[in-house]
Amino acid sequence: MLSGWWQRVGATVVDNVLLFLPLYVAFVLVADVAGNLAGAVVSFAIQGAYMVAFLTSESGQTIGNRVVATQVRDALTGAAITRSQALRRWGVISAYSVLNVVLPPSLAEIPVMLMLVDCLLPLFDTRKQTFHDKIAGTLVVRI
Repeated sequence: MLSGWWQRVGATVVDNVLLFLPLYVAFVLVADVAGNLAGAVVSFAIQGAYMVAFLTSESGQTIGNRVVATQVRDALTGAAITRSQALRRWGVISAYSVLNVVLPPSLAEIPVMLMLVDCLLPLFDTRKQTFHDKIAGTLVVRI
């Protein structure tokens, strides 16, 4: 059975709360030595490592997914997702943040709008997929 929108939101909130402090500490430590851009790169890398490692496990779950009883699966086979799928999925999500860093302030609303559309897409999609799910060929299912 496909995951509901609120379950997806719940998993994202849990993961973001868990990652906030480690990402903040990493950013501050690296930014003090090498600048804000380096701090942001290290933070993105840590977040990416977390997402890819957990989502490519047999359970297909981050800690947030475990809390709300969902998992990410291959949309065609229902099997655990591959590293390539996890990287594509995370890459789309992180692209919004990267755009927010590299675009001038006058264009700051563009990545925010893209992220909002991506987050709301499962409410209107028959397979309840986000854009990052479609790019990666994944589904979020209840367990």
